[in-house]
Amino acid sequence: MSFSSIVRALGRSPLTTEFISKLNRQQELRLNGIPRLPKTLVASALAQSQGKDLFVVCATLEEAGRVYAQLEAMGWQTVHFYPTSEASPYEPFDPETEMSWGQMQVLADLVNSQESLVISHLSLETNQRQRTNDIDASAASRRVGQRTNLAIVATQGALQPHLPPPEVFGQFCLTLKKGMELDLNSFSEKITILGYERVPLVEMEGQWSRRGDIVDVYP
Repeated sequence: MSFSSIVRALGRSPLTTEFISKLNRQQELRLNGIPRLPKTLVASALAQSQGKDLFVVCATLEEAGRVYAQLEAMGWQTVHFYPTSEASPYEPFDPETEMSWGQMQVLADLVNSQESLVISHLSLETNQRQRTNDIDASAASRRVGQRTNLAIVATQGALQPHLPPPEVFGQFCLTLKKGMELDLNSFSEKITILGYERVPLVEMEGQWSRRGDIVDVYP
């Protein structure tokens, strides 16, 4: 039986219904004495059965990599790895790194997501804590077909830095899709505010150029 089949079977289990009821009452659920893989299966079943996103916090990058691969096999439509540094948060940091771009991509997807997160903590003591809002199950099942549920894996280092509020971060997100019509003057102002450098010829990340009605952007 594949992981996705196990998650679906768990979602139909009376035990899952009992877990959800306990979460709604106590806002916390601890599963002790079982390995991390079964915990991830249970967390996925709880989140998917309610149409929620899932956030898994691991102790190390190595463990996060394993959980990331497992979640991909559990039927999640989108799985993100939120990159973090193993360095001390007090050491000098270069903001122009691939890690920063990866973090901003995950945050942008979260800003576009309208559902709250189910949070799963996987710690060395094998304690798991989940938080979820009380929702109507039938409404949840309808919403699942209308949006892409996210599963995000990170290490405990991701919990240390402070992030801007979603409404502030959202002002600095720009989504382009095929068929959109844009006012190039407004677009030029917006992309400059986002921190892109205007250059005659785009050669590296974070640059953009405009030649008449043609715009080149290197995300």
